[in-house]
Amino acid sequence: MPKRITYLDKRDRLSREDFRLHWSTTHAEIARDLPGVTAYRQNHVVPLPVLPASDDAYPVDGIVELWFDDEDVVQAAFDSDIADRLAADELRFLSGLTGGAVSPAQPYEVWPHKLWLLARWSGGTDSGPEAVDGWAERLAETCAGALGVSVNYLRADAELLTRKALRSDPHLPQIAVALGFASATTAAAAAARIAEGLDPLPGVLDRVHGYLAEEVVII
Repeated sequence: MPKRITYLDKRDRLSREDFRLHWSTTHAEIARDLPGVTAYRQNHVVPLPVLPASDDAYPVDGIVELWFDDEDVVQAAFDSDIADRLAADELRFLSGLTGGAVSPAQPYEVWPHKLWLLARWSGGTDSGPEAVDGWAERLAETCAGALGVSVNYLRADAELLTRKALRSDPHLPQIAVALGFASATTAAAAAARIAEGLDPLPGVLDRVHGYLAEEVVII
């Protein structure tokens, strides 16, 4: 099932509360009518330090997850009038947006809270996915209360989603690992545990940063 992930950067002077409200109401109501969409999840990043804290962290205030019926409807959805309405509305609450197609996967169970680990490849990717998959599974096993894990790989053959009127990130995360939790407390505890001994798979991953988020299911 085709999937797209898009990273959002809120308008600079917009409060986090107003960003969240507009995205989960006005913008979400437009997105509900996007043709061919099977599932739409919003991930509202909470204002806690990234893991590890550094100046090269990805500018992420929100993470969009979209699943489509099949590949044939994806381009039709982005060429639709609804997509035009979404792009016009983005100017009201965003300063940056970059997205892309990721490895196909079925929608996973609803996870109210998540810990996202975003990274880029540091070298070749021939054996990278197998190593990352194993790393992600180990993290899920060692984090108390983890409900599951989802590993998303940015497809190199797909065109990135950007907007001329908004900033885009030329160093978009190529790997996005989501760990699911039932509460903010268990998600924060997992983040603290990982921060103490985060092993970024030297030679495989680079620029590994963590973000806590609250999930809002739109479709």
